[in-house]
Amino acid sequence: MAERNWRQFPGNNRFYCNGLLMSANQISILIFVAVAIIVVSILFFAFDCRFLIHVHPATTPLVFLGALGLFYSLMFLFKTGCTDPGFIPRARPDEAAYNQTLGDEDPNTTAKGYVGTPARYKTVHVNGVPVKLKFCVTCNMFRPPRSSHCGLCNNCVENFDHHCPWVGNCVAKRNYRYFYLFLNTICIVGVYMMAINVTVIVLASKQLGFLNAIKTYPASIIEFCIAGFSILAVSGLACFHTNLIASMKTTNEDLKGTYRRTGIENPYTQHNVCKNFASIVCGPFPPSLIDSRGFVNITEKSEMDTNEVSYGSTNPITTPTSDRGMEEDRQTTSETQTLTR
Repeated sequence: MAERNWRQFPGNNRFYCNGLLMSANQISILIFVAVAIIVVSILFFAFDCRFLIHVHPATTPLVFLGALGLFYSLMFLFKTGCTDPGFIPRARPDEAAYNQTLGDEDPNTTAKGYVGTPARYKTVHVNGVPVKLKFCVTCNMFRPPRSSHCGLCNNCVENFDHHCPWVGNCVAKRNYRYFYLFLNTICIVGVYMMAINVTVIVLASKQLGFLNAIKTYPASIIEFCIAGFSILAVSGLACFHTNLIASMKTTNEDLKGTYRRTGIENPYTQHNVCKNFASIVCGPFPPSLIDSRGFVNITEKSEMDTNEVSYGSTNPITTPTSDRGMEEDRQTTSETQTLTR
């Protein structure tokens, strides 16, 4: 029986539903965030919404609007955490051997994790602006523009923004829009929930008094505190990413000061805030490059089995094991004869 690609996928990612969904190793944090949202939602609808509908039946559509917002927040959360963010397949043995011959070494820099090994670059032009492509010694390829190697997932990611532990996945080209929509949805739902909490306490205070209202509806106070904390934690991040989209930058580029430090122009901006937002949030959804549900090519699999390739080496070994053994024996014999003479 043919084997699917996700079973042979290198790195530290997990796959579910026969390769349909994937995440990083921090899946437990993603589940915790989802459970927290669900628990708060249950308290909200069981106490606040029931009281509000009982007092003012005309507010029923408002309750359904809140349910819709909570549904979208969970949907965007799981779309962010369980979507391929844009992983780039590692080079095959023949590709790795060819890539080793390309590019120029930079003696002033060192390949990450390889002391004494100079980093290698190749320069391309994007919209007339020169961009350096760095060689990844783990994936044995020159990373495309704006890509980076995630140390937690142990794979190169296209248009890498950052690795978010709260969603349990990298945030990059294929799931960035879901991440941004999740942040904004959480802020909107948080404000909505706090407004309903205050309304419930005010209406209950008119009937029971303020202290008795708090004692009768403690869930409203708990929800108010949780929603307020969520807004404080998420709103700043949402504003930060709104600024990044407006300037067409990634978190990785902003933290490194890619354009500020070098003084080069950002070649990816549309020179229009609305166009930048449209390209990120409403642009076409890019396909996955890893084809996790596809089937392993038998020829490529046999090559991988007969060729021991070290993806963490700057000089991948593409010689079959048997040939390497014979070569080592010849070298040993030659050294012995030299010593005898």
